Amino acid sequence: MLEFSVFDFILDSVIVVDETGKIAYCNEMAATFCQTSVRRVVGKAMFSDIMAFAEPGLLPFTPQSPGFASPSSLIETAFNLVKVEKVGKVQLTVRPVDEKHWIFFIHDVSLEETLAAKYRQELKKTEEYARNLEILVEARTAELRVVNQTLNAILDSLGQGFFTFNSEGVCGSVFTKACEVVLEGTPKDRKAWEVLGVPAKEEGQFRQWMDSSFKELLPFDDLKNLGPSLFPHSQHKHVALEFYPIRREKNVINEIVVVATDKTAEHEAQVALEAERQYAAMIVKYVKNKEQFLQFLVSVRTSMDTLTKMAEKVLDSAAISESFRVLHTLEGEAGTFSLRELRLLSRESQHILEPFKSAGAVPAVEHKTYVDSLVSMRAQFEKFLTENENVFQISDGEDVRAVEVAFHDVEKFGKQLSQFPNAAALITKYNDIFLKVPIDSRLKYFDGLVQGVAERLGKKVKPLIIEGGDIRIFPDPYQKFFSSLVHAFRNAVDHGLEDPTEREWGGKDPAGQLRVKVIQDAKGIHLTISDDGKGIDPAVIREKLKTKFPDRDFTSQSDEEIIQNVALPGFSSRESVGEFSGRGIGLDALREEVQNIGGTLHLKSKVNEGTTIEISIPNLGLESDLLRSA
Repeated sequence: MLEFSVFDFILDSVIVVDETGKIAYCNEMAATFCQTSVRRVVGKAMFSDIMAFAEPGLLPFTPQSPGFASPSSLIETAFNLVKVEKVGKVQLTVRPVDEKHWIFFIHDVSLEETLAAKYRQELKKTEEYARNLEILVEARTAELRVVNQTLNAILDSLGQGFFTFNSEGVCGSVFTKACEVVLEGTPKDRKAWEVLGVPAKEEGQFRQWMDSSFKELLPFDDLKNLGPSLFPHSQHKHVALEFYPIRREKNVINEIVVVATDKTAEHEAQVALEAERQYAAMIVKYVKNKEQFLQFLVSVRTSMDTLTKMAEKVLDSAAISESFRVLHTLEGEAGTFSLRELRLLSRESQHILEPFKSAGAVPAVEHKTYVDSLVSMRAQFEKFLTENENVFQISDGEDVRAVEVAFHDVEKFGKQLSQFPNAAALITKYNDIFLKVPIDSRLKYFDGLVQGVAERLGKKVKPLIIEGGDIRIFPDPYQKFFSSLVHAFRNAVDHGLEDPTEREWGGKDPAGQLRVKVIQDAKGIHLTISDDGKGIDPAVIREKLKTKFPDRDFTSQSDEEIIQNVALPGFSSRESVGEFSGRGIGLDALREEVQNIGGTLHLKSKVNEGTTIEISIPNLGLESDLLRSA
């Protein structure tokens, strides 16, 4: 059988279909032409669902279609991309590969046809102009002189920095006076990366981007977004950078135009608006989850104390790992309750420690920088509490729970208290009414976290389903455990759920579903957190383990045993650090807290069906001590 990968580097579009018309292979050029991706169509989409041809009999592909029994001749026909409604003209031929596969070779001639028509029009105009060429040249020269003068005046009045640079990175002599203010210098004859303030360590990356842009290894519109987006202004102005191509002969890029715009006022307004939005969201979450919110505020001080004590000593590997866990959990909870500044500062502290995770120790200079970041974090948090002291009433102690009891329950309890002499039974009843809370009160606020993460990642998710939420527990012994659950829900949305389009291609509801089920028995409390996402592929995890832990042997582990390793310290399936994952901390922090209270954590997963985290924790609380004292 032909190895289809031979078509990976063909510049024309190549699509292979099977006997049903389903796409069995397409190269990157074909995916780009169809405005989709390889993974979304191969093995999932019918060719006729993506494209339609004006030539009859081509699609849907049947035994009567041209090219089914023998190679077709070159066919030129109009086409229509079904999902994006793009039209044009292509040349194609169809060839059978074997009894079950046929190859479509497709060459898009839409651009050539458009350019040919445009060329004919331009040629006609040129012939007309040639009759009075000398007069036209003089008139055009005069017009251009006026236009250039006007353009320079307009550009200077806009207050935007404007300059050009060539393929060697050398800036031209055309630039606006505003560059001296916006870009803090004159660009003429300087290197573009110097003018744009590119750090020395990123100069190579900038030059590689510049080289790719001039050669157009990808369309310029795709590459321009990979260039620097902001100029590092010394006065902390928000200067946005945009790039545009100047094309000369044969449509080749001769120079790149840089437009630098001072958007400080706009940026500050957006920051203020976002701060107000976050504050409003925080107040809503406080009203909905008052007790949990106040518990979190108290736990922040405890977490900061822990971080400070560790930072006072030498930060070795163990201390770095523990600090990461605390900071990552703090970041997650701060995000859950919309405490934006605290979330950003905890991320900043993690960034400082990041380069030294594998080094085993933090050098003195970076150690001081890290300590300063913790000081800033504490100062910002105390400022937050001071500014909101009329909103949040937290005590100096650790217990901030306010128990509200209906009068009917109080009256009923009073009657029971007088009727039953058995102190143990009364205390049990007292605990259930006054001290225990439904576990739902510690889980339902995660729905806000799930919806927020999904929105920022462009995903869709249905409201969180909680089963067994009426089970009552003593909340205090489980406080750190519930805090660490933030990692399970963030990972489920970030890693587990596919984006809506991918879910549709896979025959799923565009919106994912997360579910929590709680069961309590004599052995303890059993929680399962499940999603209906793409699941964990053991083969992918094995390859990641080989790279991450080359000195360890995982070959004897079964697939189920392999996926447990995603909770190893430092393991992450991500190549880079993102906003919600990539540091290898999440499930490790959760498992750590589960084990700290004597519980266990186990993962189950099926590819394309979803993942379940099974957690068993003991029944904790003061009830047994009270019974003994009674």
